[in-house]
Amino acid sequence: MRALINAFIIHLTLNILVFLKGWNAFEGKRTIRIIMIVIFGTELIIYSIGFIFYHYLPESVTQFIRVMGTSWMLFLLYCGGLWLVIDLVNAIRQKISRRPWRIRDQSRRFKIISYLVPMVIVIGIMIHGRYRFMHPVVQQVSITTHKTAEKMDSVRIAMIGDLHLGYMINRKHTKRFVDLIMAQQPDLILFVGDIIDGHIEPILQQRMDEELAHLHAPLGVFSCTGNHEYRYDAEEKISLLNNAGITILRDSAVLIDSSFYVIGREDKVMPTRKPLRKILSDQSVEMSKPVIVLNHTPDNLAEEADAGADIALYGHTHHGQAFPGNIATEMTFEVAHGYKKKGDTHVYVTSGIGLVGPQYRIGTVSEMVMLNVKFSH
Repeated sequence: MRALINAFIIHLTLNILVFLKGWNAFEGKRTIRIIMIVIFGTELIIYSIGFIFYHYLPESVTQFIRVMGTSWMLFLLYCGGLWLVIDLVNAIRQKISRRPWRIRDQSRRFKIISYLVPMVIVIGIMIHGRYRFMHPVVQQVSITTHKTAEKMDSVRIAMIGDLHLGYMINRKHTKRFVDLIMAQQPDLILFVGDIIDGHIEPILQQRMDEELAHLHAPLGVFSCTGNHEYRYDAEEKISLLNNAGITILRDSAVLIDSSFYVIGREDKVMPTRKPLRKILSDQSVEMSKPVIVLNHTPDNLAEEADAGADIALYGHTHHGQAFPGNIATEMTFEVAHGYKKKGDTHVYVTSGIGLVGPQYRIGTVSEMVMLNVKFSH
């Protein structure tokens, strides 16, 4: 509840700041000011109703309010950032020319243009960002291991991260994700955690597990756990995924067709999480066979590489989801998104197919990854 209250306060503050900037820009424009009062007032009323009464509203209504509210907040954040840059540049320019600078002293034309142009730019960026979320790309990644896999020469693996199914990512999104995965006709489907976002209720209410049950592949469907699996109702969510046909590997290994191993690690939020070397030992993994490790957070790539994993797959980062988040993740993680060879280990960190919060991909992509793995002869 505290997080919701904080989000509401931020939302309200941004609305007030943007409203006041527009009010100043359109000084003397009575009709436009009335329109502003209607737009900002209506948005705040709708958002407040959703915040207070979301337990009592139809799901279709609350879904609309969620999407509208998060979209509006992102819009205000980007507009606010651009306005700040414009004001700073103008203030510096005036300072250099040794002229006094105050916002209210700017010409009406300047105030109107500097208010509206960033809005138009942000709307265009968000339209593109929405398209990128609604149309995930399929990344084709080719990998050749230095180990043989007995019966197999190669395998096509669908790798998917961070669906975040829940209140924001509903059953319609789940269906299009599943359809995209199945259209690739993979031999094996591997998730890297955060399949479910928060509470289990929206999954049950919308029966999203019925969509997940359509996932199938000749060699199986597996996943490790992510931090969001453990936010609420952890065991119930994991049980639901298992029952839907997604085998959750929790610090455990499975031998695929007597040819290679898939290891699923518990998320690092679990104090009982085992070191990878202990998992390999406890599960009697034959290191002469190829080993694929699923590990949600890419914060210690060296552990998989040092333990002798042939392929290590991660998610979690979303690659920041929306600019400047991508820059922040690049600074935080050794690999925030994409492929890297670390020693003899092939590493791939996916930006994820779903997301959290505003349904936009700005400076990043929604993706699923097709790993075309070739084994040595």
